[in-house]
Order: sequence, then structure tokens, then C-alpha cells
Amino acid sequence: MSRIIDLEHKSQFRILLHPTRQDMVHLLRLAGRPMTANAVARRMNLSPISAQGHLKKLVDLGVVLMETRQGKNGEPLVLYSLDDVDIRLHLGKKDTFQGEREAMAANLVDGVFRGLVNTTHLHSEEELDQYCLLRFGALHLSTEERHELAEIVADYLNQHGTHTPANAEHWEYVIMAYRAPEEPKN
Repeated sequence: MSRIIDLEHKSQFRILLHPTRQDMVHLLRLAGRPMTANAVARRMNLSPISAQGHLKKLVDLGVVLMETRQGKNGEPLVLYSLDDVDIRLHLGKKDTFQGEREAMAANLVDGVFRGLVNTTHLHSEEELDQYCLLRFGALHLSTEERHELAEIVADYLNQHGTHTPANAEHWEYVIMAYRAPEEPKN
């Protein structure tokens, strides 16, 4: 079961709203495997010291795990990976961090959308269904059906978001839904 991090303090927002650290979380999420600070630095065009500093802040916040293993030469090898955490933004909370919460949500959605758009440029129209998926519309659900759908989606994401089989394809997603206002009746 995932540990929960509730975003409620200025220091948490400072750490997570930093663009480099957002990119690091994104990189570690898509990698699906532990990485060294040097590997992160190379992928992100950072100095190793800079990468280590950013990773340390993410470790201190509890978003990233740091583990030491024995390397090939017998020297310690420090690896970083995403921890199994759910970060709760509390978008509806009315406090001094409302703007930060909304900015963070917008960045997450925008990152996935940009990835989708970039993918559409890499592949022909005929093969796009193998590389990206975009669906939108409206659902008409009873309260029970809404609960059932939320549970199905959460279970599926939990089941497939933590273990990475060797032959797995990596898919990034954002799932958004909200209860829309009803149409006025004539």
C-alpha cells in the first residue's frame, strides 16, 4: 500500500515545484528502475553534484528512495528510485497554497499532454493507436457506478504502476474526471 504525502507546507511546495526536480521525478517514473545520480545527471544534462543535491531534497521529502548496493568493483553504489507514495494536492483546499496546488496540477497535466503531442509527431497516423491514447467525453453514472469506476481504475493503476516486467511498455497517464454541473431543465 502506498504511503501518503499531504502537501501542506511551504517547504514541500518549494521542493516539488522546482522544474528540475519535477523533471527528475518524471525521469525516475518513466525509467521504472533505480538510477545513479550520475545517470540522472547525464540524462538531464546536469552536473553530478547538482543532480545529487536535487535528489537529496526529494529523498528528504520522501518521494524518492535512496539505497546503497555493492557495485561491480566492490565500491558502494548509490541508487535512486521513486518511493511508493501518493502525493495529495488537495486542490479544493482554500489556503495560502491554493495557487501552488493548481500550478502543480497544471504542470502534471501539461507534462503528459506534451509527451502525447510529441509522440504524435514521431509516428504515422496508422500506428498512433499503438503509442498514444486520448479519450474525452461525458459519462452518466449513478453514485454506485462512479464508486465502481473509481475503484477499478485505482486498482488497475496500483497493480501496474509498481512492478516493471522486463517486456513492459512504459505509458504515462493523467486521468481526470469531475462531476459536471447538470444542464438547466426547461
